[in-house]
Amino acid sequence: MIVSILKYLGLYIFVLLVQEFILKNLFIGNTYSFLVQPQLIIMFLLFLPASMSHTWMIFVSFLAGFIFDINFECWGVHSAVSTFVGYVRYYATKEVENVIAARDEENQIWTSKKGANWKWTYFLTFIAIYHFLYLFLESFGRNFFTRLMPAFISSTVITFFLVLIFENLLYKPARN
Repeated sequence: MIVSILKYLGLYIFVLLVQEFILKNLFIGNTYSFLVQPQLIIMFLLFLPASMSHTWMIFVSFLAGFIFDINFECWGVHSAVSTFVGYVRYYATKEVENVIAARDEENQIWTSKKGANWKWTYFLTFIAIYHFLYLFLESFGRNFFTRLMPAFISSTVITFFLVLIFENLLYKPARN
């Protein structure tokens, strides 16, 4: 159990450092900088174990979002969205626990046991939910079609590819 907690703590620190030192410092230009706003905290939330209880999932999601809010001065936006995603994610992964109970390999992330189609749908759905709510709350719903929707689409696609890349770098790909 301690090893599992340290593994997820290390993943969270990795996500926090990549967000702080790489993604925060991307400069696209003043005109189009709003289009590139990937939020890697969702990667941490998606990789949390499916067997985690609902209460702990919500608490860990809130705490992860709260720490992001403190570091990036978002004043509650990450906390609110992360808590919502943690709440909804529990119901999406409730039946997965039975499938992955007999996991053989220690280094493999649980999402790889369900197959590529399920994993991609799972990642894309929750990344889209996170980015839509994050951008909507951050912009107060203003400029919906001119700024929010293009930023939502581009940030979701960028984050989706980053999550897939980091998952394959950090964990062994599934070999079925």
